[in-house]
Amino acid sequence: MNRIPHDTSGAPDPLRVLTPDELRRRTSMKWRTHPADVLPLWVAEMDVPQPEAVVRAVTDALALGDTGYPAGTAYAEALAAFAAKRWGWDTLAVERTALVPDVMLGVVEMLKLVTGPGDPVIVNPPVYPPFFQFVTHMDRRVVQAPLGPDLRLDLDALDEAFGRAVAGGGRAAYLLCNPQNPTGTVHTAAELTAVAELAGRHGVRVVADEIHAPLTAAGVAFVPYLSVPGGERGLSL
Repeated sequence: MNRIPHDTSGAPDPLRVLTPDELRRRTSMKWRTHPADVLPLWVAEMDVPQPEAVVRAVTDALALGDTGYPAGTAYAEALAAFAAKRWGWDTLAVERTALVPDVMLGVVEMLKLVTGPGDPVIVNPPVYPPFFQFVTHMDRRVVQAPLGPDLRLDLDALDEAFGRAVAGGGRAAYLLCNPQNPTGTVHTAAELTAVAELAGRHGVRVVADEIHAPLTAAGVAFVPYLSVPGGERGLSL
């Protein structure tokens, strides 16, 4: 197995700073569901110290009692600045953003906008299991377009799935996972441009779950779906 390269500038590896005993003091589901002899690798929860800037911001807000409903666009503005610096994406429209309390709840609301009960939603297994559960629970129909043997998008399979999804004349959506969870595949600009072309040709709306965008290995570039040609018709979390 190839090792993921780490920063060698002298800074400690954040994944090795906290000891197992320190982690087991946490009260989250990750550390309370299974006995102590089980390594809980089943949930996306970070075993690293919290960034000092985040700790300071939260502490300052609590000290001020600033815990009411958020107002304004400060978060969206910070995200836009981050996206421009990290990914070179400088066209994120702050005025077209909204906060959601949870990624999958956001997915549900977006799918409600672009599909109706009984409409198909295309997914790429292997993928985050709640994609299937939430789509089914909201009375949509799952259409599968599996990843290829190399765990990358199979554009031929996607083309065929899009065609099947819209064959009845109704609306259809594609729930894109970028980067792919759990494979870690980071879709390229060329792949995402091809997805946008297929979606435009078939009339399929793309909903992109990009919550893991900052978590890529060294040398791998994340590309926001909304930044590729044709991607502007999509929705992103």
